[in-house]
Amino acid sequence: MRSEEDIRKKLNDEIDAYLTCSKFTVEEHAHNITMLAWVLDIEDGALSEMIVQSEVSFGGEPLGLQDNQDYL
Repeated sequence: MRSEEDIRKKLNDEIDAYLTCSKFTVEEHAHNITMLAWVLDIEDGALSEMIVQSEVSFGGEPLGLQDNQDYL
């Protein structure tokens, strides 16, 4: 059985892959992210924040937030 730390690392890896993957694999990574978050009992808001943090770490603006500079 994987530890919570291992699952969290996999979740972060999947988020990074989701943000950089080709459009043909987006649904697969989105499904994996959803399932890993479910296993860890991560709420939607917390998962959204993880995705935003990952987007920012790539040097970009969070998707859908380009017009909302107050958020950053």
